[in-house]
Amino acid sequence: SIPRERARREAALDAIRRRHDELAAALRQAEVDARSNETSIRSADEEIKKLEARLNAVRNNAEYQATLLQIGSVRQERGKTEEAGLALLEGIEAMRAELGAKKSELDEAQGVFDAFVTEGEVFLAKRRIDLEKVSIGRDALTHGVPPDLMARYSKMFGARDSLAVCAVDGRTCQGCYTAIPPNLLVKLQASSAVVTCNSCQRILFLAE
Repeated sequence: SIPRERARREAALDAIRRRHDELAAALRQAEVDARSNETSIRSADEEIKKLEARLNAVRNNAEYQATLLQIGSVRQERGKTEEAGLALLEGIEAMRAELGAKKSELDEAQGVFDAFVTEGEVFLAKRRIDLEKVSIGRDALTHGVPPDLMARYSKMFGARDSLAVCAVDGRTCQGCYTAIPPNLLVKLQASSAVVTCNSCQRILFLAE
């Protein structure tokens, strides 16, 4: 269960990290756009200064009016650019706040995940030691058991919640609490065959 839980937690952590990275990338792009916007505004200001200086050098009214129209057009575009820039700055502030919150969430989730991994590794190490202890002598215990019976046992162990062999007490299977037919009880008493429960298929033995 620990590997499954680790995979689930890691997937959740990755989702938080992806959202954080998306926000960070969006913020970087917004900052690039804001700098480009500022550059456009400065260029417009320089263009307006040049056009205003040209007004002093025009020789006729037609050229004067045309220059005034050009100045007005540049100022209008500058105004639009400035409005877009203000909207960008507001968006950047909101994105920075959201990114900060997501960074805190990511750090906290990473800390919880790291603690889980550490505790899980300690637990698994202890379980491996326990497994080695209980495995000692198993080969001797299973020596002589027919392979087909070991295969049945292993299959039942996995299918019946780690309880492949159970007692019959009071003519009742203690695995599924179903009554055992008399003919099976006779076989159990005689130890003449490997007996399995007709209901749960577990291997049976007589209780003391």
